[in-house]
Amino acid sequence: MGDTMKILIIITRFAKGAYTYDKNSTEKNYTYMVPLGLPYISAFLKKNGYDVTILNLNHLEGKVQDLIRDELSKNQYNIIFTGGVSIYFPDLRDYVQYIREDSPDSKIVIGGGIISAQPEIMYSLLKPDFIVIGEGELTALELMQCIEKNGDPSKVDGIGYTENGNLVLTKPRKPIIDLDALPYPDLEGMGFDEFLDHTLPTFIVYDTVDFPRPYPLLASRSCPFACTFCFHTIGNKYRQRSIKSIIDEIKYAVRKYKVNIIHLEDELFAYDKERALEFCKQVKEFTDTVPYKIYFNLSLRVDCADEQILDALKSIGCTLIGLGLESFSLTVLNSMKKHTSPEQIERILQMIAEKGLAGQGSFIFGDPAETFETATETLDFYNNHQDIIRGGITLGFVVPFQGSPLYKYCVEKGIIKDEIEFIEKRSQEGYPFFEPMNLTRMSDSEFEKLKDRVFTAAFTTGYFSIPISSESVNGVNEIQIRCPYCNQVSVLKNINYPKRFEFQQIGCRHCNGKFRMVTPYYPAMRFIFKILGFNRINSLKKTFDRIRNVGSNERKIGIT
Repeated sequence: MGDTMKILIIITRFAKGAYTYDKNSTEKNYTYMVPLGLPYISAFLKKNGYDVTILNLNHLEGKVQDLIRDELSKNQYNIIFTGGVSIYFPDLRDYVQYIREDSPDSKIVIGGGIISAQPEIMYSLLKPDFIVIGEGELTALELMQCIEKNGDPSKVDGIGYTENGNLVLTKPRKPIIDLDALPYPDLEGMGFDEFLDHTLPTFIVYDTVDFPRPYPLLASRSCPFACTFCFHTIGNKYRQRSIKSIIDEIKYAVRKYKVNIIHLEDELFAYDKERALEFCKQVKEFTDTVPYKIYFNLSLRVDCADEQILDALKSIGCTLIGLGLESFSLTVLNSMKKHTSPEQIERILQMIAEKGLAGQGSFIFGDPAETFETATETLDFYNNHQDIIRGGITLGFVVPFQGSPLYKYCVEKGIIKDEIEFIEKRSQEGYPFFEPMNLTRMSDSEFEKLKDRVFTAAFTTGYFSIPISSESVNGVNEIQIRCPYCNQVSVLKNINYPKRFEFQQIGCRHCNGKFRMVTPYYPAMRFIFKILGFNRINSLKKTFDRIRNVGSNERKIGIT
């Protein structure tokens, strides 16, 4: 039966900037983290006999509307799946419009975090035919079978649809327990070889090698913790694949795609210590047989690691370890329900540095419990411990993402007064990283002072180095640069020299420390930034932008 239905899966063209959307953009974009949700659904549907095509908009040149129209003109699809997280609301809204115009008979199904976080609101705003809430593989298959047989959608768990003008939400889908039974994600269908051929070592988890070929791997699903700023799109039931299943996929990826970086996207590596050690043992047994070096990147909680774990990780070529840091104030950590402590943070960073590895994470300010005093605790630690931070920690402000307890707090307290207005505003302006919301009890003037301190520290703290040389060798750019940590010189290929006032975060090939590759202009710019502070620099930039825009508009209408 499956061969009678044609399915299109649309993968969103991810923004090159920070949460911005430009419907008129025509650029290809290979600088994205590979999404696994839709490729998993594609693989599962194909395994069950369905004809599935993936339209990966990132790999195509032209306006999104034209690309979708062209695909729909070539093929008649019965069902079109798409989805993503909440920041891609404007993209998905436009996709629905384009599909309605060019293929009105196709059924549109949207899933992902954007739906699971706010099913009722997003259904009303996006107006698809069906929504998928939670894990998508079994739900997508049962929905396909239901549509094919003209069956009763109320019998399909985990979906929403309209009946007599009203939204009907069926009962929640139970989590998939046997993750080993799922096929590997359909990366081939989304053009994974093309992605690998265009991946540059400019992303912090890819800078270990000159020509990175990273493979994203999901070894478990969900998380048993309930941090207030986080939302688990597939529920809180934590499940793990067997080690054999994971190792088999790694072998498959290495043999099929010649990958040299395995990026474990799990949140909780080492949650089960014995399992983590056995995984490292079996990984090393395999990678020792591969004729080239394979590196690993992964994430763990600061309370789930010790020297034995770090030694095991180093033995398999793990150079960068993602950490859930968030704050160095116990008051804020408790408010966030992190169940970790500042002492554990300092201890793990110290151990990582001693092992010649690098930690990666963020300190995010602005939790409702944040005060000037708690923020100072975190900033003091950040400013005074760059030797163990080793360039891997960023500074920013907490974001009330839809579906999270923090978002619900903002709604309850009236910080977000109108959810639809909030969503629409973000769709027009993107997420204003440098204009965070004040979720604290601080006055707006106090919050502005905190913002100034945080962003000034972010721009003026940390190690940097100016390249010794930069030249093209056989058509490949090659840079020599001295590490500010170990004083060794690294030769970096396939990476561009930064522009005048910009920088590129890179890693030392000897000690793995992360630092900024900068131009000779950077030290002076950093000094000025430190003297004036972020707020004054930002205000001057806005003034110059307004003047430039006025001048540009005047020229357009012939005033000058």
